[in-house]
Amino acid sequence: MTTRRVGKLPDDLTSFVGRRGAITQVKRLLSTSRLVTLTGVAGVGKSRLAVRVARDLRRAFPDGVWLVELARVPPRDDVARVLLTNLGLGDRGALPAARQLAEQLADKRMLIVLDGCEHLLEECGPLVGDLLAAAPELRILVTSRAPLAIAAEQVWPVPPMVMPRLDRQGRVVQKAIGYEALELFADRAAAVLPGFAIGPGNEALVVRVCQQLDGLPLAIELAAVWMRSLSVEEILDRLADRYRLLTLGDRSGLPHHRTLRAAIERSFDLCSPTEQVVWARLSVFSGGFELDAAEEVCVGDGVTLEDVFVGVAGLVEQSVLFKEDQRDTRTRYRLLKTIQEFGRERLGGGTRQFALRRRHRDHFLLLAEHVDAEWLGPEQVDWLTRLRHDRANLRAALDFCRTEPGEGPEGLRMSTALRYYWVADGALREGRYWLDEMLRVVSDPDEQRARALAVNGLISCLLGDVDAARSLLAEARDVARRIGADTALALTWHITGTLDLLRNEHETAAARFAEALERKEMLRHDGIALMSLPSLALLATFRGDFERAVELCEQCQEICEEHGELWNRSWCELTLGLVRWRQGDYPAAQEHLHEGLRIKQLFNDFTGILLAVEMEAWVSAAQGHVDRAARLSSAVAHLWRPLGRYLFGIDRYLGWHTETDARIRNALPTSELRAERRRGSEYTVDELVQFTLGVRRPEPSADAPVRLTPREREVAKLVAQGMSNRQIAEQLVISKRTSDSHIEHILAKLGATSRAQIAVWVAEQR
Repeated sequence: MTTRRVGKLPDDLTSFVGRRGAITQVKRLLSTSRLVTLTGVAGVGKSRLAVRVARDLRRAFPDGVWLVELARVPPRDDVARVLLTNLGLGDRGALPAARQLAEQLADKRMLIVLDGCEHLLEECGPLVGDLLAAAPELRILVTSRAPLAIAAEQVWPVPPMVMPRLDRQGRVVQKAIGYEALELFADRAAAVLPGFAIGPGNEALVVRVCQQLDGLPLAIELAAVWMRSLSVEEILDRLADRYRLLTLGDRSGLPHHRTLRAAIERSFDLCSPTEQVVWARLSVFSGGFELDAAEEVCVGDGVTLEDVFVGVAGLVEQSVLFKEDQRDTRTRYRLLKTIQEFGRERLGGGTRQFALRRRHRDHFLLLAEHVDAEWLGPEQVDWLTRLRHDRANLRAALDFCRTEPGEGPEGLRMSTALRYYWVADGALREGRYWLDEMLRVVSDPDEQRARALAVNGLISCLLGDVDAARSLLAEARDVARRIGADTALALTWHITGTLDLLRNEHETAAARFAEALERKEMLRHDGIALMSLPSLALLATFRGDFERAVELCEQCQEICEEHGELWNRSWCELTLGLVRWRQGDYPAAQEHLHEGLRIKQLFNDFTGILLAVEMEAWVSAAQGHVDRAARLSSAVAHLWRPLGRYLFGIDRYLGWHTETDARIRNALPTSELRAERRRGSEYTVDELVQFTLGVRRPEPSADAPVRLTPREREVAKLVAQGMSNRQIAEQLVISKRTSDSHIEHILAKLGATSRAQIAVWVAEQR
């Protein structure tokens, strides 16, 4: 005997892929809330998810689970009468439909799925509220691009499908198996191309396709259909015009589910005129933006500050604009690429779009110059994080300067002002690309060109292209001398010293750095000039003058402490680690290297991280931990490969590397050496840092003192007084992030896990 199914749910015509976590969360919400609304952008899969959840919950509702599709119901229609019909309830005619519905559902234990409510919010909201009040066993699952905004509503935004990341070389960071966006593409592609599977040959291409489609299930399904006649690479190439490509949807489906354009157009039509204008103007941003940026760029030509604020809020409500979840940072918003391209179409090009792109460029030019001016201070990590978040906007602004006639000088200013971003964030190749482009576009021999040439020379140095660096710096000095630009000329002396260092001309490099240090006022106002101190300290270390090296590092650290600066401090820590290693004080060397590595990690400084780990390998080998040294050294060699000359081509570094490698090979059996090198070659940068910092050093003897810096001791005392991180920051006039960093370092050095343990340690010192 079979059980009669009560309700109305359609059978799936295609397999349901992924969304396991989403299904679990929505079920949990329905167990505690009688009204759950799934919101999200067009094509994100709200309807399929709702139907799947409802099907799984059939047994919990003896009066059935019912799907009521509202997409075709016109606005201001009698939704109650639509429900009466779709739920199979009798129509008593004389009474209003809403009252009939409430009476007939009063004793029902039922789940109703109201699918596609976004155009009927005014009609659905009050009706749903009345039904829930009248029928205590009723539960309602809604799909809509905006919430109903009534009491007791639990809103759950449906996210795009999960995708793996690609690293800087375009490789999949983690194996693509298990990622629902790729599972969906593979499933739908196999339906039209039997035997299709994702493997090493096409994995990265499929990831890029899914990324270009923002992980939207509708877009992925429409793209996968083309596997019948195109390759994955050809689909990716044609996504530049995604609205023309993604048009082969299910002809039996709703009109707005058949093509990507139809789905987005329906969202646009549901927006207010103000929201539509703001949507179009926000399309000039790339990769996200903050509210103040939106206000600066979008205001004007009849659009007020209030319009932008209301428009942004409304677009978030309509699931057009995503509010990004960034911990400890300012609120950011993002348009999916699909939404952004539609907005650009509505912008229409011409003078209006040009004016918006120029305002967009001006905003990020001012941001770049502000960071450049304020770099030597406590907000370095915050500034770098903000620039990193706005990477796509910076590229868009620079591209505008390169391609629009007359805008090149601003592009030269901007690419030069981003010097710390290029160097500190490991974006050397990108920095060189933009500087090359802007120097080609703008040829006027002025101070700005001299600065740009100098910065490009530094980047070329760090990339190992010493010939290009020599040429760039020679031109920079020539321009600076001709126009009397003393500051730009002084900057070239430090960078020329760096070039000589990388060419292994140490005596000449030392003279250059010494000459740069004569401009003492620059040391306290320019982060690149300040680098002369740790660079000179490194040269002293090379010639065995350890006392002079420590003296120079301490001088630099004093300036860093005064400003709350971390970037140059990290280089001092690496140099001090090198000094202690050469002196045979291995625990102190490791302590300095770990401190430098932690700071480098804050900056995401790729080459700095790898250099710190390489030095850690030298120390580990000297301590007899040759297996660990082999793994570290192998990881560095593997990750450095795309960066240019190994260890910057510095002979002394290469010599120490060779000595360490020989020690490792002499101490380890061949099988163990191969195993450790293989493990090292598989590390990502993050995994390498975790391994380097995570291995616990031998516990110090009971009477060995814990080495805290003077500032860390000061912070520890304030912790013992019960101050919060923010209060400590205010007391010491430093940023909260710097305060957080100090406390993390104190905990690590003490081997402590709580602030209370810091307080105990402080009490014991007394």
